[in-house]
Amino acid sequence: MCTWAYCLGPRHSFIYLFPSSVNDCLERSLIAIHLFRASPRAVNTQNEVRDVSKKFALIIATPPYDKIGAFTAARIGLTSVMEDCETTIILMEDGVYCAVKGQEAKQFFQVVQVLQDFMDAGGKVIACGLCLKERGIDASSLIDGVEVIDIHRLVNTMKEADQTVFFGA
Repeated sequence: MCTWAYCLGPRHSFIYLFPSSVNDCLERSLIAIHLFRASPRAVNTQNEVRDVSKKFALIIATPPYDKIGAFTAARIGLTSVMEDCETTIILMEDGVYCAVKGQEAKQFFQVVQVLQDFMDAGGKVIACGLCLKERGIDASSLIDGVEVIDIHRLVNTMKEADQTVFFGA
């Protein structure tokens, strides 16, 4: 299995493949951050170039301590907000564990802290309500600022995004 990302830019389209056997977090992050640095410009009918804002949706479907995908997604989200992109992180399936309060793993990156930094920088984190319910996680056990949503809001968030990237198995 590969995690993949598709980028449709004003001049080019790219497909990035992240083999699940790749364990170098920095390498994966740099490749994916390059994807988000695509120029947010558009050309109108008078051939004038103007800046346009980008909206990203990043879907995290893996738990925080399984692989590095959740950490990579959270870092990319934080970087995209720092680059003035409107970004929403969607937690679904086992990705909802990423936002549970009180995680203190010593041998893994702290995904929950990166998510908190992401929200502090202006990003939005939303979590699938059904996914939480299926795993017995109460909304009160999530870090402050995470919004619990239904599947309709999840789909609308993806529809409103210019680019959606899935981080999962």
